[in-house]
Amino acid sequence: MLAGLLRWRPAAVARTARVQAPCAQRSFSEASETAGDPGDALVPGVRVYRRRRAEHWRTFRWGIGSRFRTDSKNRFTPVHKPHPMNSVVRDDYYDSDHPDIVWNELREGWEVFWYENSKRTARPFPVKKFGLERAKREAFDFYREMEAAGKLGQRPRVESPQTGVFFDQRLQAWVSLFWRDQRPQSRCFSAAKYGFEGSKMLAMAKQTDPVNGVLAVQGGGGTPIILKEKGLTAHEMRKKGGPTGMRYK
Repeated sequence: MLAGLLRWRPAAVARTARVQAPCAQRSFSEASETAGDPGDALVPGVRVYRRRRAEHWRTFRWGIGSRFRTDSKNRFTPVHKPHPMNSVVRDDYYDSDHPDIVWNELREGWEVFWYENSKRTARPFPVKKFGLERAKREAFDFYREMEAAGKLGQRPRVESPQTGVFFDQRLQAWVSLFWRDQRPQSRCFSAAKYGFEGSKMLAMAKQTDPVNGVLAVQGGGGTPIILKEKGLTAHEMRKKGGPTGMRYK
């Protein structure tokens, strides 16, 4: 009896398939005739997902993270080597409506900028750690948290004491513009070397008196040659067992 069922079952399945096949073909042909575009002909009960947004294909050199990768112990290893991963990115992904939240192409991640203690500070949100969409979302959420806590700070503004004297944020120096021998010239005085107020005073003095405003700066450094005297030669000093070279007065 069991052997008979095993012999009969495949035949029954084949007959059922032959009976259902014309029905499936008939429904597919009817759908093709009804639809204007042959690509819109679908079998009833089947849903096809079509991507309609503007997007492009991109290879992320440093990898694409996830919630699992946000934990430092689960990061890509070794961290100094690239981990190329491919993904589809929407075209408007890199757009930001805030100037302090920008996309860093080199690091493949979002960066949030703010001012703390009169200095510009940044925090990265890389795709390698947070993932594609989550990196952007985390960056905007972090900025909102900093804004709500009042920790963003204001960009320091340095007022110019007079026309032609201003502070260069990139060089971190006071710049003096003046005329000498009927030619426009400029001098920079580093705030790291002379101090903020000191470099400011030097720049103002230079503009007031372009020739004698400040002392002329000579090249080189250390002790001047005039304050040094020649020592013994290296051969003579090696005989005496002492140091070689210049010695101070």
